Amino acid sequence: MIKLSVRIQYGLQAVLELAFKYGGGPVQIANISAKQKIPIRYLEQLMLILKRGGIVASTRGIFGGYALAKHPADITLLEMINLLEGPIELIGKKMKKEPVLYDAFAKVQDDLKKKFAAMTLEDFVMTKRDSDRTIIYNI
Repeated sequence: MIKLSVRIQYGLQAVLELAFKYGGGPVQIANISAKQKIPIRYLEQLMLILKRGGIVASTRGIFGGYALAKHPADITLLEMINLLEGPIELIGKKMKKEPVLYDAFAKVQDDLKKKFAAMTLEDFVMTKRDSDRTIIYNI
Protein backbone atom coordinates (compact mmCIF):
# COMPACT_ATOMS: atom_id res chain seq x y z
CA MET A 1 0.00 0.00 0.00
CA ILE A 2 1.28 3.45 -0.93
CA LYS A 3 0.29 5.99 1.66
CA LEU A 4 0.69 9.74 2.06
CA SER A 5 2.76 10.65 5.09
CA VAL A 6 1.19 12.19 8.18
CA ARG A 7 3.23 15.30 7.43
CA ILE A 8 1.52 15.71 4.05
CA GLN A 9 -1.93 14.88 5.44
CA TYR A 10 -1.67 17.34 8.33
CA GLY A 11 0.01 19.99 6.16
CA LEU A 12 -2.81 19.79 3.63
CA GLN A 13 -5.46 19.92 6.35
CA ALA A 14 -3.81 23.04 7.83
CA VAL A 15 -3.54 24.93 4.54
CA LEU A 16 -7.07 23.92 3.57
CA GLU A 17 -8.31 25.41 6.83
CA LEU A 18 -6.55 28.64 5.84
CA ALA A 19 -7.88 28.40 2.28
CA PHE A 20 -11.46 28.10 3.56
CA LYS A 21 -10.90 31.31 5.53
CA TYR A 22 -8.87 33.09 2.82
CA GLY A 23 -9.29 36.85 2.93
CA GLY A 24 -10.72 36.82 6.44
CA GLY A 25 -7.51 37.65 8.26
CA PRO A 26 -5.07 35.48 10.21
CA VAL A 27 -6.18 32.29 11.91
CA GLN A 28 -4.66 31.37 15.25
CA ILE A 29 -2.73 28.12 15.31
CA ALA A 30 -4.78 26.85 18.27
CA ASN A 31 -7.94 27.19 16.16
CA ILE A 32 -6.40 25.24 13.26
CA SER A 33 -5.19 22.59 15.69
CA ALA A 34 -8.58 22.19 17.33
CA LYS A 35 -10.62 22.22 14.12
CA GLN A 36 -8.37 19.79 12.23
CA LYS A 37 -7.38 17.70 15.27
CA ILE A 38 -3.65 18.18 14.66
CA PRO A 39 -1.32 18.16 17.69
CA ILE A 40 -0.32 21.79 18.20
CA ARG A 41 3.43 21.11 18.59
CA TYR A 42 3.49 19.19 15.31
CA LEU A 43 1.40 21.89 13.62
CA GLU A 44 3.87 24.55 14.75
CA GLN A 45 6.68 22.64 13.01
CA LEU A 46 4.62 22.27 9.84
CA MET A 47 3.71 25.94 9.79
CA LEU A 48 7.40 26.89 9.97
CA ILE A 49 8.11 24.70 6.93
CA LEU A 50 5.14 26.18 5.09
CA LYS A 51 6.22 29.71 6.02
CA ARG A 52 9.77 29.12 4.75
CA GLY A 53 8.28 27.69 1.56
CA GLY A 54 6.19 30.80 0.93
CA ILE A 55 2.83 29.07 1.38
CA VAL A 56 1.78 30.81 4.60
CA ALA A 57 2.57 34.09 6.31
CA SER A 58 2.38 34.81 10.00
CA THR A 59 1.27 37.86 11.93
CA ARG A 60 2.20 38.51 15.54
CA GLY A 61 0.04 39.95 18.25
CA ILE A 62 -3.30 39.36 19.87
CA PHE A 63 -5.08 39.25 16.51
CA GLY A 64 -2.19 37.43 14.87
CA GLY A 65 -1.96 33.99 13.40
CA TYR A 66 -1.44 32.40 10.01
CA ALA A 67 -2.87 33.14 6.59
CA LEU A 68 -2.07 31.93 3.10
CA ALA A 69 0.75 33.95 1.54
CA LYS A 70 -0.87 33.67 -1.90
CA HIS A 71 -4.25 32.95 -3.42
CA PRO A 72 -5.50 29.34 -3.06
CA ALA A 73 -5.63 29.05 -6.87
CA ASP A 74 -1.85 29.61 -6.92
CA ILE A 75 -0.98 26.75 -4.55
CA THR A 76 -0.84 23.32 -6.15
CA LEU A 77 -0.95 19.94 -4.50
CA LEU A 78 2.41 19.12 -6.13
CA GLU A 79 3.96 22.24 -4.56
CA MET A 80 2.69 21.18 -1.15
CA ILE A 81 3.98 17.61 -1.50
CA ASN A 82 7.38 18.77 -2.73
CA LEU A 83 7.67 21.24 0.13
CA LEU A 84 6.60 18.84 2.88
CA GLU A 85 8.22 15.59 1.71
CA GLY A 86 10.38 16.30 -1.32
CA PRO A 87 9.90 15.24 -4.93
CA ILE A 88 7.76 12.25 -5.87
CA GLU A 89 10.09 9.42 -6.86
CA LEU A 90 8.60 6.11 -7.95
CA ILE A 91 11.66 5.06 -9.94
CA GLY A 92 15.12 4.27 -8.70
CA LYS A 93 18.52 3.69 -10.29
CA LYS A 94 18.27 -0.07 -9.81
CA MET A 95 15.06 -0.11 -11.82
CA LYS A 96 17.05 0.97 -14.90
CA LYS A 97 18.32 -2.60 -15.12
CA GLU A 98 14.81 -3.57 -16.20
CA PRO A 99 13.71 -0.99 -18.80
CA VAL A 100 10.14 -2.32 -18.92
CA LEU A 101 9.65 -1.56 -15.21
CA TYR A 102 11.53 1.71 -15.44
CA ASP A 103 9.46 2.98 -18.37
CA ALA A 104 6.16 1.93 -16.77
CA PHE A 105 6.91 3.58 -13.43
CA ALA A 106 8.38 6.67 -15.11
CA LYS A 107 5.08 7.14 -16.97
CA VAL A 108 3.06 6.68 -13.78
CA GLN A 109 5.34 9.13 -11.96
CA ASP A 110 4.97 11.74 -14.71
CA ASP A 111 1.18 11.30 -14.80
CA LEU A 112 0.96 11.62 -11.02
CA LYS A 113 3.02 14.80 -11.03
CA LYS A 114 0.86 16.30 -13.78
CA LYS A 115 -2.34 15.48 -11.89
CA PHE A 116 -1.00 16.92 -8.62
CA ALA A 117 0.27 20.04 -10.45
CA ALA A 118 -3.21 20.58 -11.91
CA MET A 119 -4.94 20.42 -8.49
CA THR A 120 -5.02 23.62 -6.46
CA LEU A 121 -6.28 24.53 -3.01
CA GLU A 122 -8.97 26.56 -4.75
CA ASP A 123 -10.29 23.33 -6.31
CA PHE A 124 -10.76 21.83 -2.86
CA VAL A 125 -12.38 25.00 -1.52
CA MET A 126 -14.86 25.08 -4.41
CA THR A 127 -15.66 21.38 -3.99
CA LYS A 128 -16.35 21.87 -0.28
CA ARG A 129 -18.49 24.94 -0.90
CA ASP A 130 -20.49 23.05 -3.54
CA SER A 131 -21.03 20.11 -1.20
CA ASP A 132 -22.07 22.46 1.63
CA ARG A 133 -24.69 24.02 -0.65
CA THR A 134 -26.22 20.69 -1.56
CA ILE A 135 -29.72 20.49 -0.18
CA ILE A 136 -31.26 17.12 0.51
CA TYR A 137 -35.03 16.86 0.49
CA ASN A 138 -36.75 13.92 2.11
CA ILE A 139 -40.35 13.24 1.21
